[in-house]
Amino acid sequence: MRKMLLVTMALGGLLIQNAPTFAQGIRIGPGGVEVDDGRGYRDDRDDRRQRRICRELRDACENKDRYGEEGQGNCRRYRRTCG
Repeated sequence: MRKMLLVTMALGGLLIQNAPTFAQGIRIGPGGVEVDDGRGYRDDRDDRRQRRICRELRDACENKDRYGEEGQGNCRRYRRTCG
């Protein structure tokens, strides 16, 4: 009887996982709790972050002699990250 109850509970747990959910996404991470409501704010923020990183890497690559960063791999990192 116990085995039957255990198997039934396990099967029920597997079926519940495939149940439809809300369109919102909830992320819990180092930045805290974030609710994604599908309006694209996160995408905009990620795009701005990527552009900032590419701008900083390009600056470090173009001005490596001025900054004294010979051999730091800035140009290689810029090409790999930003295309």
